[in-house]
Amino acid sequence: MSNAIAIIGCLAFLCAVGYGIFHLICKAAKKEKRFSKKLFWPLLIGGFILLLTGASLAEPDASAVKAEEKYSTLDTAYQKLTKEHQALEKKYESISAAAEKEKSEAEAGNEEKLSKLSQEISELKKTNKSLKQDNEKLKNSQKKLEKTAETLQSENKTLKRQKAEAETKTSENAETAQNNAPSSGGHAETKAAGTSQGCDIKGSRNGIYHTPGSTYYDRTTDPAEMFCSIEDAVAAGYRAPKR
Repeated sequence: MSNAIAIIGCLAFLCAVGYGIFHLICKAAKKEKRFSKKLFWPLLIGGFILLLTGASLAEPDASAVKAEEKYSTLDTAYQKLTKEHQALEKKYESISAAAEKEKSEAEAGNEEKLSKLSQEISELKKTNKSLKQDNEKLKNSQKKLEKTAETLQSENKTLKRQKAEAETKTSENAETAQNNAPSSGGHAETKAAGTSQGCDIKGSRNGIYHTPGSTYYDRTTDPAEMFCSIEDAVAAGYRAPKR
């Protein structure tokens, strides 16, 4: 409609302009033609007005087309964004489901680990308690053993002392018996020979040597041998008296 009005206005305007040019040509050719102002001015002004009106009416149509095109473009973009949004929602849902599954599995695994750790801790506590009891038993046994060892040591000391006393008495009795035994001629000769040579260390028959001034020196009247030095007596297998 706007295009038709613009075309009519354009034709009217062109007719008015053509009529004016034609009148000027006729006037220049000195051909008298009557110029009709009632025809020229309405065509010129009316055509111009119709042209402007059609142009003004045509602009909104173009704007509407552009707006429609823009709306169509925006609608297409919106639909595309909607599809992308739906795809993202599906992806988000799948990721959320996978995360929830992993979380539940991790929680289940942690619960199992905690249960195992609790059992291990309980077993360790029981073992520790048992070890403490065994340790107490060992301490008690150790104390008993220490007491027994002390008793045995005291008994051992007593036995050693009794043994030493018995050996001393036995040695004294043996020396006394030897000293009181009758002497033979050979022994007297050996004693005389040893004394004449300055060898005054007596060797008794029980394997003990006696030096001058010792306890049993004078009591040993029948020595088995006479020695000039302690080294000779030791070399011959004799030992010193215990007292």
